[in-house]
Amino acid sequence: MRCSRCGANVVEGDRFCENCGAPVAVQAGPVCPVCGQQSEPGIRFCQQCGAELSAGSQPAQPVPTAQPVPAAQPYQAVQQYAGQYGAAQPGAVFPPQAVQPPVQPSRPGESAGKGKKKTALIVGIIIAVLVVALAAGFGVWWFMLRDSGTQSAQTQSTSQQSGKTKSGDSKAAKDDKPCTAAPDAELSSVDHSDANLVAQLQLTSNCASTKDGDTAEFKESDVKVSIKDDEGNVIASAVFDFSKQPVKFNGETANVALEFTTRQYWRPYDQIETGSTEVILQTGQSGTGEAGSADGDALAGSDINSEDAERYAQLALSWQLKHDESAASRFYTTYTTQLSSKKNDMKADGKTWHYVDIYEQFLQQRIKHKNAILIWSGDYPTYTKADASTAYYVILSGDTVDSVKAGDAWCKSNGYGAADCAVVDLQ
Repeated sequence: MRCSRCGANVVEGDRFCENCGAPVAVQAGPVCPVCGQQSEPGIRFCQQCGAELSAGSQPAQPVPTAQPVPAAQPYQAVQQYAGQYGAAQPGAVFPPQAVQPPVQPSRPGESAGKGKKKTALIVGIIIAVLVVALAAGFGVWWFMLRDSGTQSAQTQSTSQQSGKTKSGDSKAAKDDKPCTAAPDAELSSVDHSDANLVAQLQLTSNCASTKDGDTAEFKESDVKVSIKDDEGNVIASAVFDFSKQPVKFNGETANVALEFTTRQYWRPYDQIETGSTEVILQTGQSGTGEAGSADGDALAGSDINSEDAERYAQLALSWQLKHDESAASRFYTTYTTQLSSKKNDMKADGKTWHYVDIYEQFLQQRIKHKNAILIWSGDYPTYTKADASTAYYVILSGDTVDSVKAGDAWCKSNGYGAADCAVVDLQ
């Protein structure tokens, strides 16, 4: 059969041409005289009830085929859109209205067998999908059950082993990572050992407990410990090696004693207010030189870099001058003894003096003479009358003497010669 429009071959039973879409006239078969079922042309027996279709059976009227709906013309679409939404403006473009595809009419007399085959195919696909889903679900469930059982067994085994370690072998329980975090620290008290400063610190651990419940020891090397006053001035600083003397905590706290030499602290021990200080521990710091030996159970440290030490010493000298002003004022009317006068970069006693050397000498003299004070020569007439530009750090014994003769006797009794000790008043 050929299409009446384009001449293309048309498969029998198709209602529209596959090439151009033109409708194809369908010749209806005879109607069953028993059940009235429409039959296809050329069928001798009714497909519905099996009755013989006689030659005299009246064929059904040809089933009209649906006519294709012509595509909407642009002008019609514009007119329709304008009718719905108002008059179209010149140059406006409106979306064309969707054209409904032609409805495919059901084929009369289509065999029930084909419908049954399609139904069976659909049912088979659904069953196959269900089987695959059930199999996948079973597989997931089986793997989860197996893993859960394995983890449970491992947990039980680990728990048993852990219990044996704690009860049977306490040494194995201490196999923990070392404590590397610097503890928090507070200054409890200060004292001196000869001219050195001894600081008692209370440390609070920042590390986790070991497996046996103890706090991990702190045994880091190269730890800089600095003490600051309430104004932020560093008054002591040195680098300590705690691997030589690990800190063992009782619970979370521990008490340690640190010893600072006269080149590592810059405040007389009895002028340090422990309640207003701040203690800072820094790991991974490098010291200079070797740490000295300390008395008792105290730990000695090495020096910090010389630039920092020089700066701290200069600030300490300024603080000391201000602190000792009131004590110096009483020597306007009475005598005392002078023990030293030095300034920065001064060459004396076979060396060049720097701030750290000047303050070290002051600390040493103050240990020998508890009343020793520090003054600036340019602030007092007894020095400026001879040299108005005088600029020396002067150490006074702070002890009162009644006369020059009494002062000379004081110098001799304390082992000083005439070049190292002089009787002065500040007026």
